[in-house]
Amino acid sequence: MLSLRKLTVTALVLGIAGTLTNVAMAQAAPQSSAAQLKAWDTDHDGTLDLAEAKKAAGAKFDSLDADHDGTLDKKEIAAAVHGTSFSKADADKDGTLDKSEYLALVEARFKAADTDHDGTISDAELSTKAGQALVRLLK
Repeated sequence: MLSLRKLTVTALVLGIAGTLTNVAMAQAAPQSSAAQLKAWDTDHDGTLDLAEAKKAAGAKFDSLDADHDGTLDKKEIAAAVHGTSFSKADADKDGTLDKSEYLALVEARFKAADTDHDGTISDAELSTKAGQALVRLLK
């Protein structure tokens, strides 16, 4: 049989492990699409228009440009753009995306997410697969 001391230590270790797991899960939990939309919706109309998306994307581009050379290489943008998407967005085929190429990709993903073609992205549209592809470029 386990002694009271061993049981107490075991319970303490399991409690700490559970707390750490909960904290890690809370930190890793993605922000809801409604919260993301609200952060980018500068005119507060409840939707995201292309100008708002490009404004958020411009700020994201600047934050990703770690070496401040005005371009993003595959390493700098790996979390947001994968494989063939990078190659397609790299219009001049120089192995990097400049801000205009990045914003062109944002516009393409915006149009793909705008399923009702009204020129805005709603919370429901932002929650779709195409909407989440846009989100990766903005957050």
